[in-house]
Amino acid sequence: MKTNVVMKSKDRDLFGVVIRQETNSGFLSLTELQKSYEIARWQYGWSEQNIPSLMQSDKTVERIYYVLKEKDLIKVEISTFMDMCKNEGITKVLKGLQVWKTTGKGNNKMVMCEPHIWVAIAIELNPLLFAKVVCFLTDSLIFDRIEAGDEFKPMNTAIKSIIPNPIYSKFSIAINERVFGQHLTGMRNLATASELRLVSKIEQFVSQGINIGMIKNEEQIFYSIKKFM
Repeated sequence: MKTNVVMKSKDRDLFGVVIRQETNSGFLSLTELQKSYEIARWQYGWSEQNIPSLMQSDKTVERIYYVLKEKDLIKVEISTFMDMCKNEGITKVLKGLQVWKTTGKGNNKMVMCEPHIWVAIAIELNPLLFAKVVCFLTDSLIFDRIEAGDEFKPMNTAIKSIIPNPIYSKFSIAINERVFGQHLTGMRNLATASELRLVSKIEQFVSQGINIGMIKNEEQIFYSIKKFM
């Protein structure tokens, strides 16, 4: 699966804010991290903090440096990196290293960054917030979506072997209706890990059913999707 889709699954809920994450780059939304912190600080009585100010801290810059160094994204020594950040600004340096970006405009403007850097920033915001993000960053959501996407092509190939000029979207809609109870454009980008695993299993089942001769026509494909347990 090559398309870099932005995930907005409820599995990424952090204090009521769904943190968006790109499937290919893994980039996570800092804009939504800040929003989630604002909600939580009123609930738990935390002190006021904002990410732009936090990024000016030598401690944060040092943490980010070692993340970059560990991932072999930077070759300079820490003193040089610190000087670069003071002279150029840390966000400009990180954009140059392609681990930080801004997307959209106006109300749709969003700052996103590489997930390890995102975690390094979350650590500085609050320990409870950090504990929560560690749990959802180590789940299988991204991998489950990739698997569901990867199984789609073999299913289509199998369908084409028994149906001349098939309309593949009809079968995708049927799978969405089976898994989510309805079909909406972009629905799989909102799916949980367990829902994506079910999508993948249905796609595998249809492919295998056709390949072994159990499923022989369009009606049987739809029946198999609808009745899949």
